[in-house]
Amino acid sequence: MNIKDFIQNNPYRVLGVFTTDSSGVIASNSSKMKAFAAIGKPVYFPQDMTCVLGTNPDRSGANVAASLSAIGLPKDRLINGLFWFMNITETDAGALTALAQDGNPLEARKLWEEGEQNMSSLQNQLMCCLLKDPRSYSKAIQLAWNLYTSYGKELVMMLSNGFEVISSDELMSTFLCEIIKSTDGDCRWWDKAVDRHGDDTVSLLWADAKASHHISKLQSALNLAKTTEIHSTGDHLDIAMRLMRTAEPHLRGLKGIIKKHSILLSRYSTIADAVCEEVLEREVSYYNRSLWEPTLKKRVLVLLRFCYRYAATIRFRERCKLNINITLGRKEDAPLFPNGTPDNLTSKGERRMRNALICGILEGLEENAGYGDFRYWSEFK
Repeated sequence: MNIKDFIQNNPYRVLGVFTTDSSGVIASNSSKMKAFAAIGKPVYFPQDMTCVLGTNPDRSGANVAASLSAIGLPKDRLINGLFWFMNITETDAGALTALAQDGNPLEARKLWEEGEQNMSSLQNQLMCCLLKDPRSYSKAIQLAWNLYTSYGKELVMMLSNGFEVISSDELMSTFLCEIIKSTDGDCRWWDKAVDRHGDDTVSLLWADAKASHHISKLQSALNLAKTTEIHSTGDHLDIAMRLMRTAEPHLRGLKGIIKKHSILLSRYSTIADAVCEEVLEREVSYYNRSLWEPTLKKRVLVLLRFCYRYAATIRFRERCKLNINITLGRKEDAPLFPNGTPDNLTSKGERRMRNALICGILEGLEENAGYGDFRYWSEFK
């Protein structure tokens, strides 16, 4: 889903109202939709903005009920209101009519830019930028920040009927979190937009919003791993491998974020250690078996490499080193560097080759190595 799809399904649009319309208008529209649905006839409102969005709203009974529920609470009204149009001034009425008729967000935005700059003007310009194309996203960021810092309290009071009280930073954070949800984490255009905006506060809020998205995904994967039923000892290995594959892109994303914003390190550390602990705790079932089932060694080494790379706590990293040591058939107290000698190899050539492999695995575990960058361990991918 992209931001346009997200806006298409906005509950205010489904109900055929602007965010500034009264509860009486919402109730009247709902009754009309129910009556038309009873006779199998569609109903349209000027607020549909079909020329802009390209499709008519889904006004099935279930979706209308869901939309009413989605604006039932102050916080929900506020969140959904951040992504729909306002109609307060004469300029709003004229520009909204023009937008509904010709479907050109750029022309409508010009009408608002030429008029008085107020709360509804900024909100409606923001909506036009969101509906235009990705090249308008940097302007959308600028408009949102100006709106929330200049009219944040007024905006929140109006959209939540006076029940919510949050700061401009929290408002911007809410907006950015919803943007990330709408794109399901595919934020490349928005990353560029935030960089072009160049505000340090917005940049940090954006990083925090992206971190929250990654952490949410990681927590879901972790919960799934913890609650998956076990039918055989082999299930532990499968669960660990599945958790690793799901978690790695999000952990990698988090590490990229904290390189620029080290203040978020603690958020990374907590979830990264929780994921690695879940993988390592299953070693009783899969790691010991690898000692007498050589085919499992490859998978175990991949899991250990994963944990070593992403664990934030030293004890987890040391535990991975020790397990790599044992999995490779070395003595538990033997060093993991070329001077060490594997206890199951006798010839000088075999020892040199195995030590080269061990050095390779450690190089592959380094911070900047990409997934599968083992120069000597390609067979363990």
